[in-house]
Amino acid sequence: MPGRHPYRCRACKHRFFAPDGTRSGRNALVSVATACLIIAIGIVMLIDWSTVDEIPAPIPAAAPVQIDPYTLRAAQEGDAAAQLRLARVLLSDLSREGTRSAEAVHWLRTAAENNSPGAMVELGKLYRSGFGVLQDYDQAAKWIRMAAAMGDPAGMLELGRLYRDGVGLPRDPVLAYVWFNRAAAALHVEAARDRDDVARGLSPTQLKDAQAQSPITEGGNGGNGGTKPTSYNKP
Repeated sequence: MPGRHPYRCRACKHRFFAPDGTRSGRNALVSVATACLIIAIGIVMLIDWSTVDEIPAPIPAAAPVQIDPYTLRAAQEGDAAAQLRLARVLLSDLSREGTRSAEAVHWLRTAAENNSPGAMVELGKLYRSGFGVLQDYDQAAKWIRMAAAMGDPAGMLELGRLYRDGVGLPRDPVLAYVWFNRAAAALHVEAARDRDDVARGLSPTQLKDAQAQSPITEGGNGGNGGTKPTSYNKP
């Protein structure tokens, strides 16, 4: 009989048929393996189908930034604030990076020469990073020091960073603290954080001296924002 195996009782000699356990076990194992294979194939197909929809769409080209004609006219007439606004607009125009960066630097320099501390700071940062201009640490220090001398909080912050990092100026943590402290007193949040970071690396004597130099006095050295701080690292 198919699927059954003949057996005989040893006691009574009775002959009978019973299911073949080996064959049924083998059949069950084959069934389980087949089911697992079908499930695996289904999972692979599902993953392939889901990834079809994940192909990134092409990024559209940036639209040219529109320049306000009134801002352009005011900039051309010598308004430093308009010149700074125009430069910022040009720097943000990603559609024409090459041509707009040179134009932006032109207006930044023009505004800086018209005594705009904001333009001085941004121009100095460009020279430090080398973005839109050839990297020039001396020019970075020049413009940032001018802004700091005018009492601009951002200028004082950036001057502190130049001293902290030794970029364009001798590395000097005491002078860095002085300028961070002045900028923080002018309510610049980043300056307060940078000041406290620098303070952790100063000795008690250096910290005391840096705090003593921080107040801006009348009639001091204009190129240093009202006072001429004492440096521990003479150039």
